[in-house]
Amino acid sequence: MKIAVLGAGVTGVTTAYYLAKEGQDVTVFDRQPAAAEETSFANGGQISVSQPFPWSSPDLPGKLLKWIGRDDAPLVFRMKMDPHLWQWGIRYLLNCRTETHYASAGKILSLAKHSLDCLRELVSQEGLDYERQQRGILKLFEGDKEAEEAEHRRRWLNNQGIEQTLLDRRGCQDIEPALARTRSDFTGGTWSPQDESGNARDFTHALSDISEKLGVRFQYSADIAGFERTADQITHLVADGKKEAFDAFVLCSGAFSRLLALKAGLSLPIYPVKGYSVSIPVNGSNTAPLTSITDETRHIVISRLGDTLRAAGTAEMNGYQTDPNPVREDMVLQSVMDLFPDCGDPDQAVRWSGLRPMTTDSIPLIGQTRYRNFYTNTGHGPLGWTLSCGSAELIAGLMAGKSTKLDITPYSVDRF
Repeated sequence: MKIAVLGAGVTGVTTAYYLAKEGQDVTVFDRQPAAAEETSFANGGQISVSQPFPWSSPDLPGKLLKWIGRDDAPLVFRMKMDPHLWQWGIRYLLNCRTETHYASAGKILSLAKHSLDCLRELVSQEGLDYERQQRGILKLFEGDKEAEEAEHRRRWLNNQGIEQTLLDRRGCQDIEPALARTRSDFTGGTWSPQDESGNARDFTHALSDISEKLGVRFQYSADIAGFERTADQITHLVADGKKEAFDAFVLCSGAFSRLLALKAGLSLPIYPVKGYSVSIPVNGSNTAPLTSITDETRHIVISRLGDTLRAAGTAEMNGYQTDPNPVREDMVLQSVMDLFPDCGDPDQAVRWSGLRPMTTDSIPLIGQTRYRNFYTNTGHGPLGWTLSCGSAELIAGLMAGKSTKLDITPYSVDRF
């Protein structure tokens, strides 16, 4: 088939790769001048199978009330006259019930485990270099309440077949010696040895090069004006003033997926959630960690990417703008410097912000739409890097008419 993949982030490029491996004729369209220029550009770097829990936790409504008016809150909801935001927000809060929360976590975890298997197989076959670390993820917490929640989640993960160990402060320092000089008040943590980290942008660039050798074409700086369609299928893509016919389409446009889907007459329950990252050079003498860290108290993740320490986090619902916000950038930077005071020079940190494509139930949209030849592989929220390979393998198998290794039904857009 002649297939158009819409988006060249980590999800779009992995989709193109797996489709090409199935023998499909693939063209990737992206509005940016290169691959991985948006959400995949400078994310937290974690392959976090042990973190399938949606942000819509049972205690989120109470926290939101306490965070109102605070620009330094982990999650900020900017009041806007945007009907879609309010509709999305109400549906999102309805998923904060305990039963719903863990049901969603189970679906995300199944996909994350499948995706980790696909990633490891892909890297073994293709030999990609992307600053990969296979040291697990160490999650740090403070106080008895967070310790109790960590133990509850650890037991749930263990019951789902995910190894995770509860540690005291000294145990965390044994896993990551760089914590010996920390200024943080963390009291303990959990360690998940199967988790990984790496540079998503480097991975995406390397895989796009391999995909080109497989025959995939990339059309960058593409302005997609819309689609031509009949009652049950999309017939043409209109981009850069030209109309081109394709047999099938896959929407992988991240936070902008909803806007592009609207041009095809589809409404998707996706909203952009803004996050921030800082990248600190760690050349020379330093105490930067090698193990990937999650600061559960401050909602920050930290990954060592070669000679750079990347810290990322926070969530801000403020439409599609990615303007700098020094207050929230400083939150991320201060969190990593408190944990690792001698990790590098904070004045040299490179600051960035990007948008995560979040669905109302935090589960991605993977599968066929009401148009028989228009598919989605989007809405992965903060787990796009974690879920990318498995999601791409599933959609490529589905489009090739194969039985998928994982039941794709829970990820279908038909659930809404």
